[in-house]
Amino acid sequence: MPKGQTPALKPEVAQRYRDVVRLKSAGMTFDEIADRVGYASRSGAKEAFDAALRWWGREAVDDMRTIEGERLEQLWRRVFGRILSNPDMPSGEMIQLVNAAVKVSARKASLMGLDAPRQLEVTGAEGGAIVTDVGQILLERLEQLERARGIEP
Repeated sequence: MPKGQTPALKPEVAQRYRDVVRLKSAGMTFDEIADRVGYASRSGAKEAFDAALRWWGREAVDDMRTIEGERLEQLWRRVFGRILSNPDMPSGEMIQLVNAAVKVSARKASLMGLDAPRQLEVTGAEGGAIVTDVGQILLERLEQLERARGIEP
């Protein structure tokens, strides 16, 4: 076989991969999938799922994202529908439903990549550089190497 090419999947292996992806898309756990498809353990089902994603690549990931997005949309509609249909509900229940709607919405935004990336800056005491023992050890070692080579630090 030429370098860079992968062997074709045997039909029975391809079918098992399809079954694993389909069952995972339906919301089953890897333990449940292992039992259903015939893997010895959850790790076998997980490995098959990962292999299927590698084999079919981006298409399978996009399909999973679409399915998960639809699930989240359905959850959000149900929660928001309860909020709208019962404006006189106790305030504690209303707060719980609003919090649930916000969490579902945040998860969907994350799944779809809608949130802007967060930029963090980590600083040491009073906004200065972070000093670590490792950094100091490396600096001392570099100075030793420079002196050994006849270079003044």
